[in-house]
Amino acid sequence: MSISDLIQKWSGINKTSKVLIITDDNQKNIADSIKDEKIYNVQIEYFTKKNEFFDLLKSLKSSDLVMVLLSIDTYMKSGVNEYFTAFGKPDWVMAKYIFIRLDISKESLLQGLSTDKEIVYSKIEEMNRFDSEKTITVTSESGTDISFRTCPFTTCSHEITANGGIAFLPPSETSSEVIADTANGKIVVDMTVGQLYHFGKLIGNFGLVSNPVTITVQNGFIVDIEGDNMAVEFKKSLFNLPIECRKIVELGQGLSKMEPVGLIGVDESIIDSCHFGFGDGWKCGTHLDVVIKNPTIKQI
Repeated sequence: MSISDLIQKWSGINKTSKVLIITDDNQKNIADSIKDEKIYNVQIEYFTKKNEFFDLLKSLKSSDLVMVLLSIDTYMKSGVNEYFTAFGKPDWVMAKYIFIRLDISKESLLQGLSTDKEIVYSKIEEMNRFDSEKTITVTSESGTDISFRTCPFTTCSHEITANGGIAFLPPSETSSEVIADTANGKIVVDMTVGQLYHFGKLIGNFGLVSNPVTITVQNGFIVDIEGDNMAVEFKKSLFNLPIECRKIVELGQGLSKMEPVGLIGVDESIIDSCHFGFGDGWKCGTHLDVVIKNPTIKQI
């Protein structure tokens, strides 16, 4: 199936729907691949013609579609993030609204959108069965063995089933907050260590691991990181930040069938993986995710 067909699968647009794509030079190749006579590509330079663009947006009906398809750099620096967010749309937009994962490649987008809906909903239902009063254990063949308690799992909308609805695509994750001070054990990262930012400044740029990175957690905080050169640099960068940046705050389960690429937004969304988040970004300026393959997640 083409990306255009797959977008229709998740959005429910029909033959009479108009589709407006907000894109930039980095992602325009994807936008162009789904363009047809009813699709308008609007480059990010629309800010030079705001009135004309906003009039177009306001003219769209609830059965039409607005899709945001941008790179991280453009989204953060252009000002578009003041108008269009990942999990909400402006009140004055009546059309359906899809926000596509920033910086995603055409290949990853195709893979994610091709995921069977039943697989997505089955995984969400599976994680929703966990009782927040009980302890969760996560183990893996690579050596992960950690336990903790969580809050209930939640997820955002990944399919538009009614006019005017919103969705984040491709299907990303269902996740839960890890209850403070309850986590103890080891996380053996065998897929991806995410980028490390501190109040918007890039501190460490990691990605796919060549060799496992072992993270030791005691009473909810990272106390050691072991492994090869990536692990050494990861530990040095993280341990130079306040201790709150080492606090485990999230367990997430991916929802899309995609291949790992080293981009944390894609890799944490892979359905046969789970990820752990460290640092409450709003409070300490940092949120970093690490991803492991083929976890076994149980309650005891």
